[in-house]
Amino acid sequence: MSAHRMSPLYETNWKSESRVDALVTCEMDQLSIEALATCRICGEDVKMIPAEKAAAICHCSRRKIYRWIEEGDLHFFEAPDGEVLVCGRSLSRKMDELDSITDRLSERNAASASDLNN
Repeated sequence: MSAHRMSPLYETNWKSESRVDALVTCEMDQLSIEALATCRICGEDVKMIPAEKAAAICHCSRRKIYRWIEEGDLHFFEAPDGEVLVCGRSLSRKMDELDSITDRLSERNAASASDLNN
């Protein structure tokens, strides 16, 4: 996807040209493709999710997904066409880890606020 185009997730389909409509629909369909495969790292049958969809699921940027891959937090597979597919199980674990960190920070902030009130 080029930098000058809006993401099809946020693009309204107000143009009536069938070619444009088909292009937007095709790009949206590509985001929803998930392949059931055996992850080469965890060895389990999992959904392999495109990096762009993984970013949407986590409400973060694709760059953040690639950073987690580089850090070894996410298992991945690079398809012959260059598309990066992320192991759904490792993505789920990463999200659980982030939730846990958020919970601990919230508890710490609540305790600090309680100390200030006393």
